[in-house]
Amino acid sequence: MELLAPAGTMENFMAALEAGADAIYLGGKVFNARSHAGNFDYDELREALRLAHILQVGIYVTVNILVGDRESKALAEHLRELERIGVDGIIVQDLGVARIARQVAPSLELHGSTQMTATNLETVQFLERLGFTRVVLSRELSLDEIRHICEHAKAEIEVFIHGALCISYSGQCLMSSFIGGRSGNRGSCAQPCRLPYQLVTLDGEQITHDKETYIMSPKDLNYSAYMKELIEAGVASFKVEGRMKKVSYVHEVIGTYRTIIDRSGQATEADFTRLEEGFNRGFSTAYLENNGSKSMMTISAPNHLGKYLGEGQVKGRTLSLRTKEAVAEGDLLKVIAHTGDVHYITVTADMTFDRNIYRIPLTETISAGKVYRASQGGYTKQRGLKDFTRKYKSYMFLHGEEGSTVSLTMMLASGQTVTVTDEYVLQMANHKPTSVEKITEQLGRLGNTLFELDHVTVPEGSFMWPSSVLNSLRRHAVEAMEELLIEQYVASWEARKANLPTGMELLGDMTKTVGQVLGFTQVHTLESNTKQLEILVDSLEGLQQAIMTPVDRIVFGDPLQRIPVAYPVYEEAVQMCREANKEIIFSTPRVIKDNESIAFRDMVNHMVQANPDGIRVHFLGALEVLHQLGYTGVVEGDTGLQTFNSHTLGILNDLGFSTVNVSLEATLHQMNTMASKNIMPIGAIVQGRVELMISEYCPISSFAGTGYKRGCPVVCTKQDYALQDRKGELFPIYTDPFCRTHIMNSRELDMKSYIDDLRRSGLQRLVIDGRQRSLKWIANEVSMYHQLLEGTVKAPSKEGATHITRGHFFKGILGES
Repeated sequence: MELLAPAGTMENFMAALEAGADAIYLGGKVFNARSHAGNFDYDELREALRLAHILQVGIYVTVNILVGDRESKALAEHLRELERIGVDGIIVQDLGVARIARQVAPSLELHGSTQMTATNLETVQFLERLGFTRVVLSRELSLDEIRHICEHAKAEIEVFIHGALCISYSGQCLMSSFIGGRSGNRGSCAQPCRLPYQLVTLDGEQITHDKETYIMSPKDLNYSAYMKELIEAGVASFKVEGRMKKVSYVHEVIGTYRTIIDRSGQATEADFTRLEEGFNRGFSTAYLENNGSKSMMTISAPNHLGKYLGEGQVKGRTLSLRTKEAVAEGDLLKVIAHTGDVHYITVTADMTFDRNIYRIPLTETISAGKVYRASQGGYTKQRGLKDFTRKYKSYMFLHGEEGSTVSLTMMLASGQTVTVTDEYVLQMANHKPTSVEKITEQLGRLGNTLFELDHVTVPEGSFMWPSSVLNSLRRHAVEAMEELLIEQYVASWEARKANLPTGMELLGDMTKTVGQVLGFTQVHTLESNTKQLEILVDSLEGLQQAIMTPVDRIVFGDPLQRIPVAYPVYEEAVQMCREANKEIIFSTPRVIKDNESIAFRDMVNHMVQANPDGIRVHFLGALEVLHQLGYTGVVEGDTGLQTFNSHTLGILNDLGFSTVNVSLEATLHQMNTMASKNIMPIGAIVQGRVELMISEYCPISSFAGTGYKRGCPVVCTKQDYALQDRKGELFPIYTDPFCRTHIMNSRELDMKSYIDDLRRSGLQRLVIDGRQRSLKWIANEVSMYHQLLEGTVKAPSKEGATHITRGHFFKGILGES
């Protein structure tokens, strides 16, 4: 059982160590999902690793972003250096990164990032097949789901227990990327979800009130009250978010959870108060109790609140506050005035206290309002090893006889023992022998180490012990003990691996083996200069319309509607397409939670029984389900797999995929690079509303319904809704059969003007997303693309087009080299 702390800087790292972390995750200067944190260069990483391993603390390095082909060489060298340094594992999102790691740094443990969207046991089991020893679950899972996965998984399960919460499924959010060009999948999320939005109908009615502003900004995660249950569930690692947070946050939050875990998960009111003051936007247990209501949202303020102290009254330049909480010099107070203004006040020594009322001088005139303590004046920065409190208690024993060389034995309270010698020949003192106090003083100079001296034993006799000899013995004893502790840590780490999935072969060879076990039929029939036109539809009416168009392939399923596809419809859809000589592929949902696995398995089984030309999947766990159902047909991959480079493409090919739609964040140049490797046919969405976000939270039920997802009157089926931002842009909202929310882009992706670029590209399939579109729209879009490909009509002008987007076809996501 492990308490896993974040560290964005060396100061935060030291704070996490001192507070009691069992392991720390951090990022290098490159290839990590917190590009705006301070992060660690290789020298800092070496020093951090040394200190951590001496204290039996693990170090995991984040390599948790999507990586382009042009970065492969630099990535490989980065991974080699991490292996040389000796880090305990890497946290990855991109399957291509995992493959390169296995090829160039095979000893590095692979941990699946929450960006891999592991929402069910089947996905965890598939990652185990690929040699992942740990998987970070999505934050949307309930306690029962976490317990079920822990009971059946071989890999270690890591769970976020505290910190900022993404409202979208991590790894599936394109909102920041498409709105501002800053991608969360490249470590540069601008958090547009925390901006003001209103819920409106597409008829123009405003549903939310003016004060209900931040309806997509969630409160912070806080599982402190459920730690006992999570420990009993079998969670291996308890993870705290916060690589961008201050030192005081890391120290207080990790220290609090250390105390809770040491109490076997029992949390107190004092623990909760301490967490409040670390950082909070308000706290929530999010989906741990199957919640999904507006109670988990900040609504009125998206920033740190702190501990609520009471109502503040203002008279002149004085704030009067009656509270049961202690207020001290150095505390930072936050006043949210009744006018909506926010003020910050640092408490000075001029504060007075009389009759249970604090009177705090102000430097400016403010309005009365609610007062919160944003932070206390205590721990603000790491003070260095000299004042470090997490140290080993040690005992030292000097050995020597007159006329012989001397030695020093150092023993820790935990039993570890080392002995070092010195060439000095012990002599009787001519005048004043070295006192025990002087010896203790010299041997006790351990300030800049991770040890503290408890007791010294010296030989009897009036001997001369030179300070230089004592210093040398102490220094060498400390060095020997450090090496012993590091060796002990490495040995225990290696022993731990015995019960974990192995998969230490090259991931390329391994995936070929897994692919052979799965036994899917691979069809690579397209020539590089061939272009197939494909449309995705989610209703039988849409499919009937698509059949009447010159489209080559129809993908049916993954509906953006609350009402599910009736199972008999799958057979009907296949029959209709067979009669029309159209290829038909069934598409599975983008996300399936663990408690939905039975329903998902039933759905997929009906798809298999209908005998389509192939089945398309968004997540790896679907492969596990298809294999268990005995399916041996064609499998295709969709955008949810985030195929961003040829290394990922190679893995998918080894696993038996016949084709894949590449990431919506890939540029056309990247697509051409992937296609040039001749690994498998690839496609890309060129027309339609891009899905920016998929979420368990439902703003429709929260503000147009009862406020609670459970028991919702399904208002989403009675009206069409959208989010409206401050500029008036509308982002349509759809819900699916599993009651998940899909936020679509306000601007339609439209690549018709660039048909020549598409025709010259390495793409074999051009995909139109026709879900929830009118029959007329389907007919017109397919007809236009068909004519453009045939060259019978001229492409629209590239200039003057309004309210459309070219996505990332020509403009790469921020941070891409």
